[in-house]
Amino acid sequence: MTAFKSNNLPLFLGILLGFATGIYTNELARRKNAASPQKILKKVKKIFREETPIQGAWISTSTKPFQKFAFKTEVYSGGLSRLEDHQLIQYKFLADAKTGGVLDLQRL
Repeated sequence: MTAFKSNNLPLFLGILLGFATGIYTNELARRKNAASPQKILKKVKKIFREETPIQGAWISTSTKPFQKFAFKTEVYSGGLSRLEDHQLIQYKFLADAKTGGVLDLQRL
């Protein structure tokens, strides 16, 4: 049996470097495609403003795990308030951290 030959070292290092670069690029792409909490809040506020002005809004900057049946993801939680029939009404929502889509919306 032959031990590892030194003339194969450049090939081995090239393969190793290519593998590491692929992992790093994949991680960057995943982060770039994730929706920011600020973009999600802006989107939700825009939809609510189509009906009536918003009095206040917030969103958490950290994610938390969410599961509904077999569906698992990370979500941002947020909320907003607006006047409806001269009463301040509050809503809370959960938005998918990857896509920015609203998964749950409740009137409080």
